Amino acid sequence: MEEVTLKTYVKGIYCIQCPEIIISGLLQTRGVIDADVAYFQSLVTVTFDPEIISEEKILQLLNEMEYEPIPRRPTVSEQIASRIGYLFRGKNKTGEEQR
Repeated sequence: MEEVTLKTYVKGIYCIQCPEIIISGLLQTRGVIDADVAYFQSLVTVTFDPEIISEEKILQLLNEMEYEPIPRRPTVSEQIASRIGYLFRGKNKTGEEQR
């Protein structure tokens, strides 16, 4: 089994639960071996078997979870805007009402 590691920055990490949501979603996917999220860097690292799942599919999964992959680290203003935007929507990414 060959292992490949993908590292990508994402938009949309605004709370301490976000890394757990991303990791949980990825680890439930066939072919994903390991996943990690560096909260303050908005960096997602995924180890996967390319014979089972492609890099494109992993990026698509992140998009479906509403964490848009981007080629660079989000700026401070993008990180703040992401956090403020979710506060005004009134719900977090799991659909629960925010307090």
